[in-house]
This record gives sequence, structure tokens and C-alpha cells, in this order.
Amino acid sequence: MHCCSECFSSSYLKDIINSTVTIGDCDFCGTTNISIYDPKELALFFQNIFDLYKVDSKNGASIEIQIELDFQGKIFSNKISVNRKKLLNEIIADDFNKYKRLFKGKVALKHVHNKKKNTKVKPLQISWEKFAEEIKSTNRFHIQNALDLSKLEQLLNRYERQIPKGKKYFRARISDNSTGFKIGEMKNPPPEKAKAGRANPLGISYLYIANDIKTTLYEARASLFDYVSVGAFRLKEDLRLINLRGDTYDPIFLAEQGELEDFLIHLPFITKLEQELSKPRRRSDNELDYLPTQYLSEFIKSIGFDGVEFQSSLYPQGYNLAIFNASKFECIKVEVFDIEKIELTHKLIT
Repeated sequence: MHCCSECFSSSYLKDIINSTVTIGDCDFCGTTNISIYDPKELALFFQNIFDLYKVDSKNGASIEIQIELDFQGKIFSNKISVNRKKLLNEIIADDFNKYKRLFKGKVALKHVHNKKKNTKVKPLQISWEKFAEEIKSTNRFHIQNALDLSKLEQLLNRYERQIPKGKKYFRARISDNSTGFKIGEMKNPPPEKAKAGRANPLGISYLYIANDIKTTLYEARASLFDYVSVGAFRLKEDLRLINLRGDTYDPIFLAEQGELEDFLIHLPFITKLEQELSKPRRRSDNELDYLPTQYLSEFIKSIGFDGVEFQSSLYPQGYNLAIFNASKFECIKVEVFDIEKIELTHKLIT
């Protein structure tokens, strides 16, 4: 039997499979006339993944479902949703006896439900909840239950993304008339006017920009018939960012490097940071709720990064950047848009 690159979402596996010269039809996803590969030759990549699991009938799920959940769809593509277990069986066929217990019932990651206080599952020392509660209501500048900052720096470095100079981003401001704002009025506010944001503390001004015009219109909370000035910002020099959009890691690559378990242990902390940064500001917000993300953004700045990239929750197809030093960008033009139509979606909550 043969698999193909369309069976996987892992770019690392796709590159390996596409490098083969054998062309044929895939026995798992049904793709025809494509580079095909013997699944057994992928066993070494998956052994490190299987070794992370244990039988857990109380908390777990079947192996193919649990892998899909734990790795957030970054290994298998949707094209083999019904054949994932079949493909896993074929991949590990030569060593099946070693792992057959994982295929008989439910499994879970070993470190997730570890009742013993194993030191390797708590390198950051405290959970997000404890960290957030202390910085908001107990200690602000001298945290007692401190994060392991060395470990955090090591972890964040895995999310580095470099942006070449010349790339364009956008920032929007709602204006009172169709004339809009001038180029000089589109940059971030001066420190004395900088309100607290998800990333920036009160009085410290960051440049918040988006990857495209539609995203920045959503982020500006533009309403029907508003005039919105959108400035195009061009990057003047190369940029080093922390990308928290969840698209920077490949589980297969990390498995080969022997770093996958450590990555998974800390993934919930990083995911929570991204979720908190992505939350839209509301008028009812308590600014104390911004303190955890402000603290961590400041830490990211202190270790030499230029900003943070995170998903837009107002327009999920886009993403935002919080830039610590706005002088790295120049506004090169401004266009004014008239909001003609707004589409609302809703869900029942009570």
C-alpha cells in the first residue's frame, strides 16, 4: 500500500514524500497520478509520537482521534479523516507489537494526566491562571510565583519569524468625513495618549497593524456608513517577531529533533497567551485583565524581538502585529473607505 503527500498536513512529511520519483495512486486518500510513498518508511518519524502516549481508558480517545486533537490537525489532512487509523497501522506495521496496546483502546499523552508531580511537566512552574491572578491582584512588579524566564525564552524562540524589509501592513482610523487622515496622522499615538492595550501598558505606545485592509477594517470596529482611513505601512528593515498564530510548528520536525514532548508540555501556556492577545477590546473591559499579556509582551521585547504576531478574532482569516518600535515602519499612503455594508453573525447563548 502507498500513501501520498495529500494524506498529510505536515509540510515536513510532504517534502519527504514529494521528493520521491515514484508516481501512482494513493491507497488512503484516493489521489491519483501523484508521488507515492511506502508508509512503513515513515515509521521512525511516528515512533517518537507514539512514545508520548499511554493507555488511558478514563481520559483518552482512540489513537487516531487523540493525535488529531493533540496536534491540532497538523499531521494528517482532512482527506483521510476516515482512514487515519488505517494509515497509522500501516506506518507502524513492522513494529506493531511494540505499540499494539495503543491501538486496542483509548490513549492520552503521558504528561497530561500525570498524578505525580513530575518535574519535567512543570518547567514554567505555574499555570496561566495562577500567574494572571497574582499579577492582577497580589503582586505586580515582584512576582513571588515567578515564571521560569529562561525556560520561557527558550520556548518563545521556537516561534521566531523573520519578516523581510519592504513588506506592507495596514492600520485603520475612523474619520469624521471623506477627507480622512493624512499620512502623518496614521502612526501610533504618542505615549501621553497611549491607552492600555492587550500588548502595551498604559503610556507605552505600540504600533498595531494588520496583514490586509479587510482585517484592519474589522479591527477598527468600523460601522455602517463610517469613513475609514487606511494607511499602508512599509517595513524599513528586517523584523524579528514572535508568531503566536499557531502555524509555526511542525510536529514531525519536532519529533525528529526530540523536542516534541517539551513543546507539547508548554503549548497550553503559549496558546493561552495567543488567545488573550487576540481578544477584541470591549468597553466593559477591566484594564487589569491586560496585565498578563502586557507583562509577557514586555518580556518578549526585552529578549530582542520587535513585536508579536497573533490571529485576529474579529476577522479569523487575518492576523495582527503589535510592533514595539514603530520607527521600523513608514506610512507610504492613505486611502479612505466608505463602509457600505456590514454582515453580522450571531449565536444563541441563553
